[in-house]
Amino acid sequence: MPTPITRRRFLQAATACAAAPAAAALAQARPPRRPNIVFILADDLGWMDTAVYGSQYYQTPNIDRLAARGTRFTNAYAANPLCSPTRSSIMTGKYPGRIRLTVPAGHMPPEPDSLPWLPAAAPPWHKVRTPRSRHFMPLDEYTLAEALKDAGYATAFIGKWHLGHQDYWPKRQGFDVNIAGGHYPGPPSYFSPYRIQTLTDGPKGEYLADRLTDEAVRYLQQRKGNDQPFFLCLWHYSVHAPFQARPDLVEPYRSRKDPRGKQDCPTMGGMIASLDASVGRVLDELDKLGLADDTLIVFTSDNGGNMYDRVEGATPTNNAPLRNGKGNLYEGGVREPAVVIWPGVTRPGSVCEEAISSIDYYPTLLEIAGAKTQPGQIVDGESIAPVLRGQGRMRRREIYCYFPHYIPATGNYPGASIRQGDWKLYRFFGEGDDRTDKHELYNLKDDLSETADLAARMPDKVRELDALLSAHLKAIDAIIPVPNPAYDPKAPDAMKGDKPRARPKPVKGWQPGGTCTLQAGEGVLIVNSTGGDPHLHTTAVGQAAGPAVARIRMRLAGRGQGQFYWITPAAPNYARERTVFFDLQHDNQWHDYQAKLPVEGRITGLRLDPGSAPGRIEIQWIRMEKEDGTLLREWKF
Repeated sequence: MPTPITRRRFLQAATACAAAPAAAALAQARPPRRPNIVFILADDLGWMDTAVYGSQYYQTPNIDRLAARGTRFTNAYAANPLCSPTRSSIMTGKYPGRIRLTVPAGHMPPEPDSLPWLPAAAPPWHKVRTPRSRHFMPLDEYTLAEALKDAGYATAFIGKWHLGHQDYWPKRQGFDVNIAGGHYPGPPSYFSPYRIQTLTDGPKGEYLADRLTDEAVRYLQQRKGNDQPFFLCLWHYSVHAPFQARPDLVEPYRSRKDPRGKQDCPTMGGMIASLDASVGRVLDELDKLGLADDTLIVFTSDNGGNMYDRVEGATPTNNAPLRNGKGNLYEGGVREPAVVIWPGVTRPGSVCEEAISSIDYYPTLLEIAGAKTQPGQIVDGESIAPVLRGQGRMRRREIYCYFPHYIPATGNYPGASIRQGDWKLYRFFGEGDDRTDKHELYNLKDDLSETADLAARMPDKVRELDALLSAHLKAIDAIIPVPNPAYDPKAPDAMKGDKPRARPKPVKGWQPGGTCTLQAGEGVLIVNSTGGDPHLHTTAVGQAAGPAVARIRMRLAGRGQGQFYWITPAAPNYARERTVFFDLQHDNQWHDYQAKLPVEGRITGLRLDPGSAPGRIEIQWIRMEKEDGTLLREWKF
C-alpha cells in the first residue's frame, strides 16, 4: 500500500536524489512539448558491467557519457531475474507474477490457459510443486506501446522481444515497426547471416549490435522534421549468449587485468564494447539531428549478469560485490544499471538512491507523455517522474520479486523477496525444516554482499516483512508452491549437481532424456512420456554436415510443437540458440514432419523433443538429408 510522504521523508529527498533545485523552473521555461522517447534495454548486463557503476575491467565511455547527461539510479531493480518476465513488466507496468509469466519461455510454443497452473507432478528431488509459466505476454494487456500509440506517438521496436511466438510479436502489441523482434531468446548468430525471421541478413560477418544500431539511426533520421513524437525501443540482444564478439574488440581485453580480480572474460569485454558503441552512436545521432533536447532516454538491463555459463574457462562476467547473478533472487540477479535523461528536467550527472523497479517505467512514461491507462486497468508500478523532477521521494516503500522456480544452473530455489529501505527478506518455499518455508534477512546498507543472515537474530523484523510479502503475493494472485508428495530425499538432487543413479541405455542409438523412457517396438521406437519435457538424442550421426534437413515419421496425441536441436564441435551443448520448431498433429495418426537445420559445417549430435505432454509417442524412422535430398543418416526402427 502506498505510504504517505511525511515531512521527514520529504526532507530526506535532498540526500536521496541529487536533482537540481531549479529543475521544475527549467521545465516551466521550456515549451510544453511531449518528448520523444528512446528506450535502450541491454540483455544480461549486470550492475557491475559498466565503468560508471564501478567496473575496472570493462571500458564503457559512451554509457558513462549517457550517465553524465542524466540521472543514474543506484538501486534500480528488474522485476524478475530473467528476461521475458522483466520485459513484460516494462511493457505492462505489472509484476510478472500477476500475468503469470515468470520464466524466460517466450521462445516456447504457447500453452492454453486451461492447463492447471500448478502441475500435479514434480520430479522427486523437488521439495515443492512449482507453478508453470505462460510462454507469452497476453494480447489483452494494454502495453506501453499501445498506450503511447493511442496518445499520438509513432512506435518502433528494434531488437530482442522474446515475449511469445508470431501471434504475440511487437506489431500485435502496439508497435508500428518491428525489426528483429521475435521469439528468439538469443540470436542464432551475432554475425550475419543472423537467421532472424524479422531481420534481413546483411553482408557476411556484419555484427548484430552494429546492424540494430544502423536500423535505429535510420529510424531517427526518418523522424527528423516530423512533429509527431516517437517511441523507439532499441532492445539489444547483447550481451546474451551465444558469446560472440568482434575480434577487433576482443583483442584489447586479452591484455587487460581487473584490479579487483573479478572480471576476466575478453569475449564479454568485446560484446559490451559493441553495446557501448551503440549507445554512443544513438547519442551522436540525436545531437546531429537536433533531437536531443526533445528526447527522453531510458537505459537499463533486464536481469543480472551471467555467472553460470563458461567462456574460455571463465564465467562471462562477475557481479561482485553483489551476490550471485542472472536467474537468481539475490541482489546480483535483479539489481540493474539504470539511467534516465529527461532534457530540461534531470540534472546532468545526478545520482539517485531511490529504489525503483522495471514496473515503474510504464506509469512514468505514460505520465510524461500525457497518455492514459484504461478504466479498471491495474498498474503495479509507480511513476518516478516526481523523483526525476526533484519534487520528492517514492511514495511506495517496498519492492518485490516472485520467482517460484528451481534453477539448478544458478542455485536458485523457488522463492520470493521484499526490499524495504535497507532490509531485504527472502522466503524460500519448502526449504525449511519439514519442508516449511525458510527465511533469510539481510541489511543491504551494512552487508551489500548478503553474507550475514540476520533472520535468527531478528525474528520480529522477519515477521513484519513476511506479512507484507504475503499480502503482496495475495494481491497479485501468485501461485504459491505446495509440498510435493513424490519428494524423495534420497533422489539425486540436480540443485546439488547430483547425477541420475543409473543412466538408461540407448535404444536403437537414441538416448532418452527429460520425462521419458524409450523402448523398441515392432517396427517403431516407442517414447513413453511421463511429463511435459520428453526428449531423445543421439551422437551417432556419422559425418553429417549442414545445412541439413531433419525428417521424421511419427504419431502422437499430446500437445505442443516439436523441436530439433543440434550440436557441433564448437558448440557441444544443446541450447536454445541451436533449435528449430515444427508443428505437430496430435491426432494419433502417422504424419511425416521435417525441419531445416540452419547449421554450417559438421553436426555432431541431434536431439528431438516430440511435444510437451505425457503419453505414448511412436516413431517409424528419422532421417538427416542434405537440402538437395541426399541422405546423410537414417534410423529405421
